[in-house]
Amino acid sequence: MMCGQKTSLDDFDVEVFMDEDIKQNIEKVSNCSTPEDLADLKSHLADWIAGCGIPDIYTATLLDVMRIRGEIVSHFAFHRVASMIQQFVAGMDSCGQFWQMVKRCWKQFLPVFTNAGNKLTRNSFQDLFTIGWSPAGSNRREEEEATIFQWEWWLMAIQEHEVDHTFEELLVFITGADLLPPLGFPQSCNIDFYDQEPGMRRIPYASTCSLSLYLPRGVANEDQFKDLMNDALKGSLGFGKV
Repeated sequence: MMCGQKTSLDDFDVEVFMDEDIKQNIEKVSNCSTPEDLADLKSHLADWIAGCGIPDIYTATLLDVMRIRGEIVSHFAFHRVASMIQQFVAGMDSCGQFWQMVKRCWKQFLPVFTNAGNKLTRNSFQDLFTIGWSPAGSNRREEEEATIFQWEWWLMAIQEHEVDHTFEELLVFITGADLLPPLGFPQSCNIDFYDQEPGMRRIPYASTCSLSLYLPRGVANEDQFKDLMNDALKGSLGFGKV
């Protein structure tokens, strides 16, 4: 490859890298356009670039900058993970050449191996849940129906952007996951209920292990339910039951 020749990685979107330092360093290489920039690059990043398998950075000229950027991208996008990918493929193929089937039918397997980016909606979110009702006709059942009416209103408010929450945020609160697993959860999520003790204000809570959300019975006021859920989501910390 001739110095200064463009590669197919020139337009590679470095935002796919999760490491901020990698993205910033590649950006510094991309912005190197003067002899002063190159001298500064060598002074601060030459050892890092050499560690990416590009030892000629120490003698590089401005004509080499785009090639070096492409080789850095290639290092982090392909070479550094090549052994892990090979091990993954070998493991898949050890199960009846399963990876070869994936390659042949890649469109069918695309939702399994990639994030399709499908946004949650009110309907798709509601479909995740089974409600643990009390017996029909009981006082508790009436109180639960009042709460679920407010729950459904609140989900609609999320969809219409009338409240400062998202379905993804709510999913994290209940399950610990910020998107639906490709094959779904191992069980349906649950909505169960609890009674508010007199003189006490107990906010809704969740158990991510059992995929359960617990709501108070008898909440018939929109503002009250909104405040309870806001305090639950904004005040929750850590993993587990909050």
